[in-house]
Amino acid sequence: MNQKWIVVLLTVMLLLTACRAVPINQVIEEDIPFNVKEVIHTEKVKDGAILLYVTRQKNEKKEEFDAVTVAFLKGNDQDGWENAGHNHWDYHKEEQVNVFKDVFYDYNGNGDLETRIPVIYGKIEDSKINFVEVVGNEGLERAYVIKKESGRYFLKVGDYETARGLSGNEKGVQLLK
Repeated sequence: MNQKWIVVLLTVMLLLTACRAVPINQVIEEDIPFNVKEVIHTEKVKDGAILLYVTRQKNEKKEEFDAVTVAFLKGNDQDGWENAGHNHWDYHKEEQVNVFKDVFYDYNGNGDLETRIPVIYGKIEDSKINFVEVVGNEGLERAYVIKKESGRYFLKVGDYETARGLSGNEKGVQLLK
């Protein structure tokens, strides 16, 4: 009889530890299929977060380079996180601003669309650029510029078609791209 209680207790303990909420850092380290070199920014969105990060990649010539990309992480700190994004990266080098767009979709168990999250993001290459504006159906808006040791990046959630770099200050702005 004593052994049955020990087995039940061990089973309950295993189930409780298996039901722990998975922290976002663990999902970033273990579930994103690319080497996450640097997390640039985490933007809270409906049902989760958009992760802006840099990954180290190789081209056909085996030359290494850094590519900026995004992932959709579904969940929260209380219930846990999961990588729900369609993981991929794009790369191209421009003189002033590298601009990328992506859309994340989240469906319920019946296959119905629950969440659509469009994003525009990129890396600012030109040191003269102080601001980034994004243009789309939602109009013209400033994007959030993030400064890191590895460079300057931008991210904006919404339906935007393109981005452009601006130099100057709040009183006088000049279009660079």
